[in-house]
This record gives sequence, C-alpha cells and structure tokens, in this order.
Amino acid sequence: ASPEFFAWTARGCLSLLVTVQDTERYAMLFASVVLKCDYTTSAQLQDVVVTWRFKSFCKDPIFDYYSASYQAALALGQDPSNDCNDGQREVRVVAQRRGQNEPVLGGEYRQRKITIQNRADLVINEVMWWDHGVYYCTIEAPGDTSGDPDKEVKLTVLREYPLLLPLLLCGPGPGQTPPPREGSG
Repeated sequence: ASPEFFAWTARGCLSLLVTVQDTERYAMLFASVVLKCDYTTSAQLQDVVVTWRFKSFCKDPIFDYYSASYQAALALGQDPSNDCNDGQREVRVVAQRRGQNEPVLGGEYRQRKITIQNRADLVINEVMWWDHGVYYCTIEAPGDTSGDPDKEVKLTVLREYPLLLPLLLCGPGPGQTPPPREGSG
C-alpha cells in the first residue's frame, strides 16, 4: 500500500466523542449548577475549543407541559421544549475557551459568575430565571473530522416556592400542618 493510503486511513480514523453526565438538570433560582461535559480527541488539548451555547426552550417544559399542543407533540415522540428552529428562540454564546486559557464569556454573561472548569464543565453561580433553557457543549478539535461535536443539557430553573421545596419534598414536621394547595379552600 502507498504512503498516501496510510496517511488517509490515519486521518479517517480520527474521531471526536463528546459526552455529558446528565441530559437534564434542575436548579433552584440563585443556586449554583455545574453542567458536566467531557470529550475524547486525538487533537492537542491546547488546540481544542470548548463552546457552551444557550438556546431558550421552544415550549416551556413546566408552564406549557399540560397544554394540548405540548402533550400532542409528546404523543408523536417529539420534544416540544427543543424541537423548533433557532429563529424561533433566543440563541447566545455563554462561554468559550481554547485549551486551558481563561474562558471568554458571551456579551450577556460578562457580569455573571460563570466559568468553564476541568476540561469542559460549565459552572453557573447564582442561576437566574433566564438561564432556563438548553445548553450545548460543542467541541472543536482540529483534525478530528468525524464524530458528534456537541451534546445538549436541558436546565430547568425552579423559581416557584423555593422556600417551600424542603417542605414539599419531605412533608410537614411534627406538629405542623401542610401548606394549602393551589385551588383548595
């Protein structure tokens, strides 16, 4: 076989693999959250670019969940929270980092406590209600021409009754009465 064949075969085997620990995360308003992302590549780590992008939900998975259109989409095997064109929702870059350099935050995030740690984990301190959406961890690795360069994580920000959450999860303590439910009484 010719040297060109081996060079082509070696290049053809280069592949990028991006993984996320959780595809869905929940965070309380003002809490901190880490969206874990990792990757394997044959590229030099100093050449790898990690980009986290935010896309708002198409239909809100909390407030729209019981709507007829949301349920119809689910019945068809679709994801109504994420199945729409980017032109129908807000899309922005959260942070980007090349190699082990300091991450550069997108314009809307420059005053926020956000960083990329480890190889590709996005850390959001003091989660705000507008952080509610889909986050894409995208890896650019020079020379790796095959594979899936991005994975998504849905972040649902729980902003309703944050002080009642322990009570809702655990129930009332001894001698306490449960809070009234909406629509009762």
